Amino acid sequence: MGKTVLRIFLRTFAWLLVTLLVAAAGVLCAVFVILKGPSVHARDLLVMSLRETSALYWIPGMYLSPELIDEIVATNTVVYTEEEVDTGLIEIGTEQAEGEAEGQEEKPPIEVFEISGSSYVGDVILIHDPSRVFIGNKGPYDGSAGKNVDKIAEAYGAVAGINGGGFYDPNGQGNGGTPDGFVISEGKTAYAVGGTYLTIGLNQEHKLIVGRMSLDGALQMGLRDAVCVQAVYAPVLIVNGEEQAVAGYGGGLNPRTAIGQAADGTIIFVTTDGRQANSIGATFADMVRIMSEYGAVNAASLDGGSSTSMYYLGEYLNTPYALSGPRIVPNAFLVRP
Repeated sequence: MGKTVLRIFLRTFAWLLVTLLVAAAGVLCAVFVILKGPSVHARDLLVMSLRETSALYWIPGMYLSPELIDEIVATNTVVYTEEEVDTGLIEIGTEQAEGEAEGQEEKPPIEVFEISGSSYVGDVILIHDPSRVFIGNKGPYDGSAGKNVDKIAEAYGAVAGINGGGFYDPNGQGNGGTPDGFVISEGKTAYAVGGTYLTIGLNQEHKLIVGRMSLDGALQMGLRDAVCVQAVYAPVLIVNGEEQAVAGYGGGLNPRTAIGQAADGTIIFVTTDGRQANSIGATFADMVRIMSEYGAVNAASLDGGSSTSMYYLGEYLNTPYALSGPRIVPNAFLVRP
């Protein structure tokens, strides 16, 4: 009896192994056809999509030269103007006040919407009082692992949140606990290394600031909460009402997280699902378009991919593509009750 059970187990294991190998071979063959085939558009889209993944970024290098990959990246990117944010374009609460004066129904403090496009589904949270938005941390930045956004939100008693800045992630094996650049949280420097980084934050007037700066520059500008990202993976989307140009398939199709601010001060959280049958993913051009539709004057991408997380009232609104759920991260943009 024991030998029979063992034989069945071994045969089943062998069948599963062969099936997985055949499936993997089929995928690699399909990738080969796309990357080496006649369609430059399909090739570029696949390269840009794969290079943002922590597990599969190396696949294009199996078929294409480093020089060609660099050329593809250079022609499929977001062209950032480096323009300084004009905070005078944001007048917090003005639109709400006008609406009330005209007898219109008052907006709820937080609004939630589902969105969709040709290749993605996603969610939007509008926070009409920007003073409620701040950066929450996973805990001390002492080398320990990061936390999921829901756990960070719960620690602060927050009602909503999205994942924040980038983090050290060598070969996709990082523990989500060491941020890129610096972190300012509720007026205090929570973490810092030297250098200049693409920074997304809120100043003392609760206005969203996006741009390249050092920690000293951020503090001189009066940022009360801020995180840093790698511009190639999380670019600026809109500055002073001007949409940033997206060349080619900048970023490819992937899960995305972004933050913006409308002229009346409303903070806009956006996430899109990706790498799933019902939602392949969004491009940076999609994110620019979404932010424009919701009236963003300034907007920028945050860390995306497996980090993409949107939490609201005790649950995730987005659907992480990983079976293990959303990735652990060092910090999050949160919303106070």
